[in-house]
This record gives sequence, structure tokens and C-alpha cells, in this order.
Amino acid sequence: MINNKKKGGWNYDKRALKVAPPPEKTGGRIVSNKTLYFSEKICYISDVMHHDIKKRFFAFTLAEVLITLGIIGVVAAMTMPSLIAEHKTKETVAKLKKFNSVMNQALIMAIQEHGEISDWGLKISATPDGSSDADVSNSREGIDILAEKLGSKLQVVKKCEAGVACMGTTKRSSLDGTPNKNWTPIMQLADGSTINAFWITSPECNKNFGNTKALQNSCGEVFYDVNGSKPPNATGKDVFWFVLTKYGLVPGGLAEATGNSTFDNRCNLEKTGTGNGYGCTAWVIYNENMDYLKCNDLSWNGKTKCK
Repeated sequence: MINNKKKGGWNYDKRALKVAPPPEKTGGRIVSNKTLYFSEKICYISDVMHHDIKKRFFAFTLAEVLITLGIIGVVAAMTMPSLIAEHKTKETVAKLKKFNSVMNQALIMAIQEHGEISDWGLKISATPDGSSDADVSNSREGIDILAEKLGSKLQVVKKCEAGVACMGTTKRSSLDGTPNKNWTPIMQLADGSTINAFWITSPECNKNFGNTKALQNSCGEVFYDVNGSKPPNATGKDVFWFVLTKYGLVPGGLAEATGNSTFDNRCNLEKTGTGNGYGCTAWVIYNENMDYLKCNDLSWNGKTKCK
């Protein structure tokens, strides 16, 4: 460029100054508030036109925003319940696995320290209704012995004597909703879960619940609530049944279980009764789902998920 003069902040050659063609036809680029265009070896300079600036800005209308928010709300309403249920299932599986492991470790340590469970001086559990005062007293004494020997090996934040509702009572129902007598929890653990009951069925540890060595040497039963006093307080949903054996804690409803403690008999929404839900524990731990709440055609030897 020759005989350069300064005008509008740019140096230019008068001979090269022409009316600039539109930006879309020249492939120019924005520099400050000027546009450089290159066409046929001639440099054109032009102020950016107002209509070109307007093309670079856009926004949604209020109606478009409201429609979008409505769609998001509908999708959330459809997906959130299933996501929440899935999260609760995963939480329940994790807590049950943890309790099963921790309780078995506690049993091993207690047996090493105090000898076989059958030598602990336990008494068969009796209910206040239809039992003598002496039987009830002995039963509570045996439960307290069991709670003391195991509780010292667990992270217990609160413990009640048998028959004393120091943590209040919670309503109790089965898997199908059949009501039962209220719980009077015995222990509250550090994670907020509770041991609702120790039920001693055989102080000699020779009751038979199934076809394994452990199940054939059962001492009693343990009821564990994954979320304490929070609802629903239903067996098979947040309360789970374990068998206390001479060789450790066994989750209820194993494939090797027999009688009324099987998965088919005691974990089925099509059946009713206060014991429904006792057979769900092993299913949750080993299959890591609670699909028995959704369909009734599951089995240990066949289908293990609804889908």
C-alpha cells in the first residue's frame, strides 16, 4: 500500500477502497469493529453493519422455556421413583452383607472367649402370653446373656434388657402386610440399624432348619432392621431374619432351607401370614436384588430377576 493515510483507525490505499461485499460472500473475519474482506487480491474495509450484528444473537421465548421445563418435569416424575427404589435396594444389600459379616466375626470371637454357644446357659424363649412368669424370666435372662456376649464384639450405641422397651416400640408387619406384635429393639448399632430380637429356639443348638450342617445345628433366630425404627418395619423389606447356629449366623431362606423357612414359602407376596418375609434374607445377600417385591416367579434354581 502507498500514500497511506489514517482514517477510522486503519491505514488504507484510496485506490483499493471500494464498497465491501457482504461477509458471507468473502469469507472475512471480524477485527475490532471493522471487517476485512479478501477478494481478487484487493483488501476491502467496511464497518460492521447493524443487521450483521443482530444475526449473532438469539434467545428462547418464554413459551419455549416453559415447554422445556414441563418436559423435564414429566421425565423426572417418571424416572425418580425407580431410581429411588434402586438406591434403597443397593443400600439394603450393603447393610445386610455388612451385618452378616460383622455378626459372624462377633460369633467367632465370642465362641473363642466363652466356649460353644450351647454352653452359654441360654434358655428357650417364651412369650408373655400363655407362659408362666418363671418361663418368661428365664427366657429374658437367656436373651440378655446372648446380647451381652455378642454385644461386646459389636459397635453398639444403645442396649436394652430383654422385655424393656428402652428404645420404645415399633410396629411390625410381614412382607404381605399382615400385622404382628410390636418390636422392642434390643440393640442399636453405630450405623443406625437395630437388632430387634434374639429368639432362642434350642439352647442345645440342635434344631433343624435345613440340609446343611449349620442349619441342622440351630440355636435361635435373629431379627435385624436395616434402618431402625423408620418404616416400613416389615419383614423382607427392611427387617430380615437370620438363623443363629452353632457354626455361625445363616441368612434365612437359603436354597438348602426346609419346611417353613424356605424362599418359596416365606418370601412371596401372593402368600399371607406373620412369617411371610422370613425367607427373603439370603436372596437379598446373594442375588443382590429385591425383585421378589415385583414378581412372584423367582426361584433359586431358575429365574433370579424379574427382567
